Amino acid sequence: MDTPHSLVFLIYPGFQLLDLTGPLAMFSAANHAAGRPLYDIRVAAPQAGPVASSSGLPVIAGDSASDAAARLGPASTVIVAGGEAPGVRAALDVPDVQAFIDTAFDRAGRVASVCSGTFLLARWGRLDGCRVTTHWRSAARLQRYYPALEVQPDAIFIRDGKVWTSAGVTAGIDLALALIETDHDRDLALAVARENVVYRMRSGGQAQFSADLAAQGADDRRLARLAEAVRAAPERDWSVTAMCDTLAVSPRTLSRLCRREMTTSPAAFIERVRIDLARCLLVETRQRIDMVAQACGFGTHQRMDRAFMRQLGVTPSDYRARFTSPLKEEA
Repeated sequence: MDTPHSLVFLIYPGFQLLDLTGPLAMFSAANHAAGRPLYDIRVAAPQAGPVASSSGLPVIAGDSASDAAARLGPASTVIVAGGEAPGVRAALDVPDVQAFIDTAFDRAGRVASVCSGTFLLARWGRLDGCRVTTHWRSAARLQRYYPALEVQPDAIFIRDGKVWTSAGVTAGIDLALALIETDHDRDLALAVARENVVYRMRSGGQAQFSADLAAQGADDRRLARLAEAVRAAPERDWSVTAMCDTLAVSPRTLSRLCRREMTTSPAAFIERVRIDLARCLLVETRQRIDMVAQACGFGTHQRMDRAFMRQLGVTPSDYRARFTSPLKEEA
C-alpha cells in the first residue's frame, strides 16, 4: 500500500474557519472514497492546542509549527489558511510562523494558501516573481505590499511551480479538488465533488467575484457609482470620455482609480460589468446568446465570446452549459 501523502494545515488565532474546514473536508472525503488513507491530514499552529478562529469557534491543533516543520519532506503539502486582517497581521510577527513557512518552501513538495494566507507566504520574499491570487477584496493591497508578485485577482486558484494559491474562502475547496486530481485522477476528484455537492472544477473562467461586488468593496465609492451607471445602460458607448463625464474626473484620475482599487484598466472594468450582466442572463434566462450580447452592450456574440475568453477563459455557451446544470458534464 502506498504511503499516504502528508498534508499539513497551518492555522493561527483569527484564522478563517472555512479556509481550513472546506479543503480539509475534501481531502477527508478522498480518503473515504478511496477506502484507504490517501492523505495523512494534520493541523498545526504556533503552539499545539486550541486555536480560536475568526468566528470564535476553536480548533485543536495537534502539532506545534516547529514539530510539524521537522516532519516536512518532498511528499508533504503545506496549506496556510487565511484569516481576518488582525489575525493575519499578528501571525506575520510570530517567529514560529516564519520558521515554518521557510521550512515549507525549503522541504515540502508543495506550498499552498487559501484566501489571505497568501500574505503570510509572501511576507518573507518567498513568493517574489510568482503568479498568485487571493481574496478579491485584498488583491490590490497584496500587489501594493508585495510589488514583486504578479497578482491575478480574477483567478479561483493558481499554480506556479510548487506554489498553489487560491482566492477567498470557498475557493479553498476548488484548490483541494485540483490537488486531489493532480495527485490521483479526475474520477476521484469527481467522486469527492459529487459527495460534497460541489463542482469538480468551476470553469477556469468562472471569476471569483463580480465587478459590482469588487466596486462595492473598494475604498473609493466612485467605482460603485460607475458600475451602477453601466448596469443601467450597458448598451451605451462607455468610452473613457463617457466614464469621466459620469464621475466628473479626468482620464488620468479614472485610470489611477481603476488601477488602485481594481488592479485593472477602465476599459477592462466596463467589460467586467458587462460580463456580470451577461452571466446573469445566461444562467437565469433562455435568451439566445446573440440577444444576450446585444442586451449587455457587446453588440455581437463574437465580441462577447472574445470578452468571455479574455476575462473568464470560457465561451458564453460553455458557461451556460456548466452553470445552469450543475455537474452536467458528469451526468
